[in-house]
Amino acid sequence: MKKLLPVAIILALSSFSSVADESKQSFNYVNFAHVDGGENAYHISTHYFLAPQQHSGVWDDFGYLNTDSNIQLAYQRTDHYRDLSVSGEWFATKEWFVSAGSSDVGHINDDTFVGFGYLFDNKLKLSARYEKHEHANNHTMLTAEYNHQINDTDYLGVTLNTESDFDTWSLASRYFMHIEGDSFFSVDMSHSDYDGFDKTNVIANYYISRNLSFGAGSYDSDLGIQAKYFFNDKFNLGGSIIDFDDGEIYQLSFTAQY
Repeated sequence: MKKLLPVAIILALSSFSSVADESKQSFNYVNFAHVDGGENAYHISTHYFLAPQQHSGVWDDFGYLNTDSNIQLAYQRTDHYRDLSVSGEWFATKEWFVSAGSSDVGHINDDTFVGFGYLFDNKLKLSARYEKHEHANNHTMLTAEYNHQINDTDYLGVTLNTESDFDTWSLASRYFMHIEGDSFFSVDMSHSDYDGFDKTNVIANYYISRNLSFGAGSYDSDLGIQAKYFFNDKFNLGGSIIDFDDGEIYQLSFTAQY
């Protein structure tokens, strides 16, 4: 119960009314996960953009492509593992950008990456990065991200991420659409192939209103359900249950964005 006290304090602050401008620059996220009969996992991250980000119609979607300079810091911990990572992108011009990051900072691995890329007409983002691993093979990753904006709110986004030799790759897409009023619908699909190990996820979310959404999907053929409640444009609370073959995973998350 003591671990939940800081979250309860933050939730109490959400009762304050939000300002009219709903654009955001700072996204802060806390997640707790429990594996049924197993260990616990914690994830804390903060993501800051140097320019305001405007939502797409719901308070947790800000478009598909990151097109502004940004920096992200994340900390993960389980009963047997800790990891601190930092990464960022800097747009030298409206088109050209560089990226860099490091994971497992200050511990055994200290894995790092550096990269660069080009943004075409705010629609197509191509990038390459070189990853250096302390205890694994170094490799070059290639990424292509494309956003097709259907109208002011609806879009279809696709991302292809692959190793330079194409032995390891992943494909992800997101379809987001406005139904009517404050109702929206989204579908996220992903497929990955890591050295012959395939995994496919499909998750659909229905935003009943600006304050409530429900979702369900398949996590590599295992069922998962989720829900999210938005106190206002700044704070939201989410939860999910995934019924994996090895046991259920329960997750609780809290987001504060400014």
